[in-house]
Formats: sequence, C-alpha cells, structure tokens
Amino acid sequence: MQQADMNTTTFEPETIIEINDTMRGFRKLAIVVGAGNAYVDLLDDDTPFPTYTALNPAPAGDPLSWSFALADKGPEAAGAFNELMEALLGERLDSLTYYRALKWAFDHHEFDAGKAIQAGREATAKVRESRDYMDHTIAGATA
Repeated sequence: MQQADMNTTTFEPETIIEINDTMRGFRKLAIVVGAGNAYVDLLDDDTPFPTYTALNPAPAGDPLSWSFALADKGPEAAGAFNELMEALLGERLDSLTYYRALKWAFDHHEFDAGKAIQAGREATAKVRESRDYMDHTIAGATA
C-alpha cells in the first residue's frame, strides 16, 4: 500500500457503510464506530478496523432511507418493505445481519422474510469466513 492508501475516510459514528473485504474480495456492510474512522463488520467480535480510503468505504443508507427510496417508486414496494422490517424484528437477528437482510431485500426488490433472512445470514457467514481466514493467515505468519 502506498501512503495515500493508508488515509482513512471519516463518517458519523453508527453510519452503515459498504466497504471492500480485502481477504475475499467482496463488498460488505459494516457499522462505523469510535471517532468515525473505524468500523466493525461482526458484532460478536467488535474489533474495529480502519476505514481505509483504499477500501472504498461508502455510506449504504439505512432502513429508513431504503424505505423512502422505495416509496418514491410506489407505495406497494414501500409497504412490503416496511412489513418486512417488522417481521425481521422478531427474528432475533443481530443488527448487522438485520441490516444485511434488509439491504438485500432493497437491492433485489424481494420482500419475502424467509429469503431476506437467509440472505442476511449468508452475508454475515461470508464475513465470518473471511475473518476466520484472516485470523488463520495472521496466526500462520507469526508462528
């Protein structure tokens, strides 16, 4: 990485962002923490990582903004999305998995709770697998 790649992008704390996963090469949702220049991507391991500009962090919106964007296109989709938000609240998902499920539903215009929950859980599992790979790689380098 060059020095410019080590700069961080700052957001308001608690902002939901999309950022590149460097270990497995996909985009993931994360929550900005601290002073706004770090994020967490798993809530059961709240290790913050810097929001390096090279990782292309960008605001992803939030459930309210996704709902309003759908309402601008028509009340049916917004209503279905709002019903989905209600349904997911009872599913005991951690907040990042909840956001991932809703973001998937928003992106795919698919408001079936079962499909959204599956997509949210799969996205969180993908982040977990990438983190496990990173931890294994680091452990191997220090052994």
